[in-house]
Amino acid sequence: MLDPTRLRIFRAVVSSGSVQAAATNLAYTPSAVSQQLQVLQRETGLVLFERSGRGISPTPAALRLVESSDPVMAAMARLDDEVADLREGRTGSLSLLSIQSAGETWLPAVGGRLFEEFPDVLITLAIAEVSDGAEVDLQVATEDPTEPVLSIPGCRRHQLLTEPYSVAMPADHTLAASDEVALSALGNVGLIDDDLHDSTCGRILRGCYRAAGFTPRYVARVTDHHAALAFVAAGIGACVLPDLTLTQPPAGVVVRPLVDPTPRRRIVAFVRESVEANPPVARALALLRDVATA
Repeated sequence: MLDPTRLRIFRAVVSSGSVQAAATNLAYTPSAVSQQLQVLQRETGLVLFERSGRGISPTPAALRLVESSDPVMAAMARLDDEVADLREGRTGSLSLLSIQSAGETWLPAVGGRLFEEFPDVLITLAIAEVSDGAEVDLQVATEDPTEPVLSIPGCRRHQLLTEPYSVAMPADHTLAASDEVALSALGNVGLIDDDLHDSTCGRILRGCYRAAGFTPRYVARVTDHHAALAFVAAGIGACVLPDLTLTQPPAGVVVRPLVDPTPRRRIVAFVRESVEANPPVARALALLRDVATA
């Protein structure tokens, strides 16, 4: 079995580019780092580094070992967190993964209540569309209502909300005088696309545009709804977004509901079955239901 400390030192050398830099980062002596690398090479039977000028370079085998050890080191980090919880007397931990809009609008309120009820719980939150494979206790995700429901092995699915989309536009836009906007009316409007990464929300909109009989005319593409709304406020174009992202539009931006058809998304939560009875996890799910229906 490979020694975790030795593996950590090896990874530090590969990442920092030299024995000296890794030694500085780890507060070790260069000779101690070199010795650990030599032992690791004997244990694995691999040539991990080769001479490159005055320094060393990782071999292809070393780079593969770094990649393969990522899950192991992540698991060790989680174990370190568990040990810290036990040592410091925390009642538990709660790991969360959430889409950006829910992470920004719902989870601060959920976290505040959890800290009131479980003052020693350790909460970690990552904002992402989907998990990178790491296990989390509770995940908030988006579904397309026209597609089969999502399934995550080892998790139980809970539907939180079916949410409509609206259009955000400059206050002086020709469509701003209407109480609601037909989706087909956007066919000749310059739109801002906030979906550079082919997310579920983007796929929902593309399906609705097809259903309304037009191909959107994009005048700008950005990475998220904050940038999209800033572009709208600057008068560059309009943007179609889920209502959860439009609770506080910038000055000079008006929001109108979309009809014929109304784009919609489902927001769901996935709870890891092995921890669903954990009081902070169960309470977090209940609080999510509360804020979703508020």
